[in-house]
Amino acid sequence: MDAKSHLKQKVNQFSVLSEEEWLDFSSRWKSLTIKRGDFIIQAGQTEKYFYFVHTGVLRAFMINNGIDVSVGFTYDGDFSGAYDSFLEQRPADWSMQATTDAELLRIGYSDLMNMFDLYKSVERWGRIFNAQMLIGIGRRQVEVRSFSAEQRFDRLFEQSPHIFQLVSQKHLASYVGMTPETFSRMRKQKLDKKG
Repeated sequence: MDAKSHLKQKVNQFSVLSEEEWLDFSSRWKSLTIKRGDFIIQAGQTEKYFYFVHTGVLRAFMINNGIDVSVGFTYDGDFSGAYDSFLEQRPADWSMQATTDAELLRIGYSDLMNMFDLYKSVERWGRIFNAQMLIGIGRRQVEVRSFSAEQRFDRLFEQSPHIFQLVSQKHLASYVGMTPETFSRMRKQKLDKKG
């Protein structure tokens, strides 16, 4: 499946666009290929684009007191970018970097806002997408504030087992809030139990 067909499949999960709407909407999305290690945004820059990840993995992170802290990951079929910076058009507090080579589509701020104004179906997609984002942020807040690092590890292992093949242990350990050594030990225990 090519990138635009993949995007259409994801958009249609929330709102079905007419053929005319889709042709206009999809023409605003431009291809971007990046290499492992490339940034799509760095802290302090203003996010100009909203992204769709066709293939690859992106990592959102910030440097806190000199420590690299993973905030989240996006991969095949996810929308991505420093979304708060994009919506407010203000400098981002965190960076986003490719952890693998990646094929993306991106749409500029004014193009996306114009699509929301022009088409009810696109506005509906955006509204449902935003609702899903808020739900995800709420769940992540509960995890960070209420769960132990071990519980966060277990939840990640249960809900996103594929991420263990896509992202380095160091970055996953940072995401769940434990040392790489502890993460490695827990991963080994989980795999031994499964095997």
